Amino acid sequence: MSSIQYHDLIFICDSSLQSSLFRDYLEKALELPIKTTTLEGLPGLNLRPKRNILVIIDNTQINDDSLDVYINFLVENSLTASEVLINSPNDVAAKVIAKWPNMVGVFFVGDGIDVVAKGMKKVFAGELWLSRKLTNELIAAYRHKDTLIAKPCANLTNREKEIMQLLVLGASNTQIAEKLFVSENTVKTHLYNVFKKINVKNRMQAFMWAKSSNYNDLPL
Repeated sequence: MSSIQYHDLIFICDSSLQSSLFRDYLEKALELPIKTTTLEGLPGLNLRPKRNILVIIDNTQINDDSLDVYINFLVENSLTASEVLINSPNDVAAKVIAKWPNMVGVFFVGDGIDVVAKGMKKVFAGELWLSRKLTNELIAAYRHKDTLIAKPCANLTNREKEIMQLLVLGASNTQIAEKLFVSENTVKTHLYNVFKKINVKNRMQAFMWAKSSNYNDLPL
């Protein structure tokens, strides 16, 4: 794995044999240990504060109160997290996905375990794993949010525009750095400045902003 950006992997699931086998397969594919827990068991995990974690969530294990429980866990433990949803219904609404702090991947009920493993590797490389349909729905949803409306006054520099063009193509920070002949830290700094300028909080929101601003139509 060339671009691991997460300190811990957590799998929110039930205690079934199927979940155990799924975890074992992913551990081998990603070459990283994965901690399993239920949503209620999150507070019992021994995690160091200020860690960047990736949380894999089995959609069958969450309900209307799950988001509040999850966010409280992150806040109380000073954690930064990204989420991946598995076993999602094919008709999952974009507004459901957009509620989570930083959803970077969505896998559907019919996706095979090999597809999940492939997508997870992309997520670890800093990319998003979202279906075209879901991506389009998210873009449409964000276009109606005042905080994400593309505005000429964003005043992005030429370098920031270049980075946004690559981000919308799904490039990871490593790939952006290689393309522009800069360090990954430089890319991260530019992204941080872009996030402030366009008033977004994470990579997925920046991706949606860039798509709605037609950054993918600009020449590289």
